[in-house]
Amino acid sequence: MRRFDLAWLLLWGGLSSAWCLSAAPKLSATFDEPYHVHSGLDSWRTGSNREHLKAGRAPLPIDVEFLPIYIWDQFRDEPFDTMRDFHTILPVARAMNLVFWWLLLIYGSLVARHFGGPWASRFAIVLIATEPNFLGHATLATTDISVTAMVVAFAYYFERGRDQNGFRRWFIPGVAYGMAMAAKVSALTFVPIVAFAFEIPHWVAIGAFRPTPGVGRIRHFWQTIKPRRRDYLRIIGIGFVVVFAYCGCDWKVHPKIVKAADELPADSRWTPTLQWLAHHTPVFPNAAEMFQHQIRHNLKGHGAYILGDWFPKAVWYYFPVALSIKLTLPVLALLALLFIAKPRALFSKLALLSLLLLLFSFNCRVQIGIRLLFPLVAILLLTVAVGLGRAVSDISDRRRFALLGVLSVVCAIPPLMVWPDGLRYSNELWGGPNETYRHLSDSNADWGQGLKDLDEWTAKNNLPTAAVWYYGFDPAMIGTERSLAVHQLELQSPDDVLPHVRGKVVAVSTTLLYGHPRITPTMPHGVEFFHRQKPIGRTRTFFVYDFRQ
Repeated sequence: MRRFDLAWLLLWGGLSSAWCLSAAPKLSATFDEPYHVHSGLDSWRTGSNREHLKAGRAPLPIDVEFLPIYIWDQFRDEPFDTMRDFHTILPVARAMNLVFWWLLLIYGSLVARHFGGPWASRFAIVLIATEPNFLGHATLATTDISVTAMVVAFAYYFERGRDQNGFRRWFIPGVAYGMAMAAKVSALTFVPIVAFAFEIPHWVAIGAFRPTPGVGRIRHFWQTIKPRRRDYLRIIGIGFVVVFAYCGCDWKVHPKIVKAADELPADSRWTPTLQWLAHHTPVFPNAAEMFQHQIRHNLKGHGAYILGDWFPKAVWYYFPVALSIKLTLPVLALLALLFIAKPRALFSKLALLSLLLLLFSFNCRVQIGIRLLFPLVAILLLTVAVGLGRAVSDISDRRRFALLGVLSVVCAIPPLMVWPDGLRYSNELWGGPNETYRHLSDSNADWGQGLKDLDEWTAKNNLPTAAVWYYGFDPAMIGTERSLAVHQLELQSPDDVLPHVRGKVVAVSTTLLYGHPRITPTMPHGVEFFHRQKPIGRTRTFFVYDFRQ
């Protein structure tokens, strides 16, 4: 059966990779990708991660995606220009993201096997490989698949190493923690939640929550977990050593710290010392700058678009509702069926981890897509796979193979229906992919990926090339006559838009029409103007209007 399991992994890895590679040429650059192209190639050329770190972005996935492009660049007569050669570079970077996609499939199958045996592993491969939202992001040169793979890898090494020697018990999990943080800063929080969820059953088993008479609960708990406390500290310490070493340092002073020191009161006795340190301590940039940027951003948060309404502040129910929209019906049906018919099969450390991650989502203040909680999606799929594996443990192999075949066919339908645009997927209970924009926006639906689809639609309908007001920065659009930045126009009322669009075919992205906050004070006038008009048609991410008459 080992050969079958290897063949099963290769089959689904190959099919899902083919989905991604065939979908990528159909999509224009998403909102984040132009930045990655510029900074990714620049970091290899200069050996510095400064651009990544000051923007709060972890360098690992971008390094992997742009390494072959940098090697290619070294053998060219003329170096790549990231603007002019953008569409030559981007397909290679997107293809390299499949490295992390394969890691997610491999470690997902290993975690499922550990908790539920070989059949859980086979079910897990199908569920992960056919997840439309995963596929949509695995197609892109972004970072969300990478951190998901690294968090699942940590879960595997942490759980497997519990009773092993020190190298496997804390060193490998520590390295996995560091690499997860080097993939995305959110791993700083996700990984401790994984460790906490996996430890709770062991604390219960050793009586950590049952104090002896005369001993306080906290003291008893602290003493009971004493053998593992040192392991936790080692894992954390190694993780931070790895991420700081990977991110590196340019050994330069930090301009903001220098400026702050120079503005200190002249009459303070500490001012000369602090100013000297600010001007002579070359320790930036480093990973601390990346963490500081992201922590500040997440604490500040911003508004959210959910169920057709824009909220100026984050709402606690955003991710639970978004998951109910974005998860496929087969997954939701399996979860409900197992919960009703075989609830004990679902009860596992993975289920506890899913619950804790879901509770954690209530406090997440950055709500721009379920991609930010992809580790929760992955763990939930593994929970379902392990539950299904346990539920069918008593039936014959022939029936289990039949079930595996049926599951494969049913789960393959959603990604095939939504190809090539997995970002837009929502299940049929919410109207399907074409209605996603009514409930969610941004990377859940329209992340700027629809320019090629728009041009194909206008050509097919014998229309001139459309002027575009959209959510993205594809170089093919920047600085061209097609770009129609309505939010930057001087508008006193919605009617003031008309002179700027008269005589043109205009396409407006769904995110700007339905899901984006007020970028500028005049933007609502532009949105209201287009809501008054009747579109002549729509593409996957645009409404198209004809103002030629």
